[in-house]
Formats: sequence, C-alpha cells, structure tokens
Amino acid sequence: MFRLVSTCAAFAMLLAATAGQPAHAADGAAVVAPLSGPYALVGRALDESVRAVLGEDVPALDDGCDAQMAESAARDVIEAGDALVIGLPCIDAFDAAMPALADAGVPVIAVDVRAADITTAPRGATRWPVFRSGPAAHTEFAVLAGHLARAWREASFAIIDDGTLYGRQLAENVRLLLADAALEPVFVDTYRPLLESQAALVRRLQRSGASHVLIGGEARDAAIIAADAARIGYRLAIAGGSILVAPPADGRLPDGTITVAVPADIDPARIAAQVAQAALAADMPVIDALRTLTFQTDIGPLAFGDDGEPDARFFRIHTFRNGRPEPLTPDMDR
Repeated sequence: MFRLVSTCAAFAMLLAATAGQPAHAADGAAVVAPLSGPYALVGRALDESVRAVLGEDVPALDDGCDAQMAESAARDVIEAGDALVIGLPCIDAFDAAMPALADAGVPVIAVDVRAADITTAPRGATRWPVFRSGPAAHTEFAVLAGHLARAWREASFAIIDDGTLYGRQLAENVRLLLADAALEPVFVDTYRPLLESQAALVRRLQRSGASHVLIGGEARDAAIIAADAARIGYRLAIAGGSILVAPPADGRLPDGTITVAVPADIDPARIAAQVAQAALAADMPVIDALRTLTFQTDIGPLAFGDDGEPDARFFRIHTFRNGRPEPLTPDMDR
C-alpha cells in the first residue's frame, strides 16, 4: 500500500520518523479512493479536490475499488493515527474498510456513495461513524417524482423500466411517490434493453394513449425509444434518472427530456474537504463536530442528521438542450 505525498511532505515524514514521531499529524485527514485500476480517474479527481482545500500534504491511499486493498488502506489509516477518512466512493471498498475504521473510532466522510443505510453495520443496527457527502439514491427518486408530480399533473404518462436493479428501483419508487400525489400511469411495462430498435415498445406506448413516459433505463435505450417514436410521428415526452447523463456516444436525447443530476459545478469531494477542515479545527473531538456542527460549504450551510445524512440538496432537475443536460432555474422547476 502506498501514499501519494509531495516531495516536501515525504521529507517531513522522514524527519518525523527519525524523531520517533508519527508520520503525520494525528489530527489530520486521509483520502482513501481508487488511485489505480478502472476507476482511477474517479479517485484522482476526488484526491485533487480534497488537496485543493486541505493542502498537498494530505496522505492518499489506494483502495483500487477492491475489498482487500480497502482493508489494507484502513489498517494504514488506523496505524498512522488519522482522525478521519474522506472518500471510499466504491461500495465494495467501503464495505470492506468500514468494520476496522468503525472499531477504531475513525469517522468517514463518504463521497458519492449512494447506497442506502451506509451508516448501519451489516449485522445489526449499530451506527457506523459515516457522514455522506453527496446524495443518496432515494433522494434522486424523490426529487424526480416531486418535479413530475407538478409538471405531469395533467398528462397521460407511462412508466417503463429495463429490468435492472436501478431501473426497477427508479420506476417503482417514482410510481409510488406519484401515487401519493394521486397520479397513476396509464401503462406500465418492462422492456428488453440494448436492442437496435424499440419499435414494438413504442407502438404499445402509443396505443396506451401515453403522451409522456418515465424510463427507468440507460441513455442509449431512451435515445432509441425517442428516435423510434419520432420516426412514426408520435410526440412522446421523456423523463428518466441520473443515468441518462451519459457520453454522446450513447445517443442523443431530444430537447426537453427531463432528468435529475448533481449539477456540474457541485463537487461532493470538495464539500467533504470543507467539512473536514472545519471539523478538524473545532475545539471538540472530530466525530462530535461532525455530529453537531453546521458547516459552511460551496452549496451553503450543511449539517448531518443522526443518520449521517446531509441536509443539503445535491440533486437538481435538468432538461436536455442540444444534447446536453442543463439545470432548470428555480422558477422553471414546477
């Protein structure tokens, strides 16, 4: 296991080791993220954002999005005496590292981990010292459903999904939330993804009378559905989850397509570093600071609930214009 440190930091570590002192201050933060492997770009971007706030001497450990590497990184953090960890964006690495970090009382500011219940130990209700920097999956569904409940109140809409875990969860959760607002779809279906044509599905949608469709699926399928509808003159408004924000190679979505996403100018890793900076400077144990203080961040004041969830709103409604998602202004989000 290795740490990425500047030349000056490495020299300081050598001097400290010679004096029999810890390699770095025991009240500091450490980044744990995938710095190698297929998700290295994610980890390096996270590391750069943290360093921009906390400085270049922040130690960074590679978890490789791998359970064994994450366990090793956790042991290194504990041995070094770091006061908190920032990162662990891969859920497998997160799950592997957390038992040791929790046992050692090292809090984690988890960056972009969207899985539910990340603060609860797998075999019980014990709370792990985890604080989420970024949105949880259920907030994606709630933000999208809240917008559609207003925008589609008079529309005949369908809900379809591609049968994947994400697609089913998005479709079912939004359907239930819309039902709470007394809105019911005229058509519900599961389609086969990754086909070259979705003409048969489009014909079923058209026969149902749906003028709008929520797609629990990927951008490629949504683009094919839109193109097949346009080919027969069927005007179909589309909405979907954050997975619709994809490279242009996955297909062009029509103008007006609704999605939900974290705006490009919101950086959860930078926000995590801002929280860490204030928590480390507080005149109290770091974990108490994280549990009780309100932090000033790029998205305004942020505090964590008893469950470690942030009270800030990360997801925003976007619409596609010229093939790119653009955030709706507040007066348009209705």
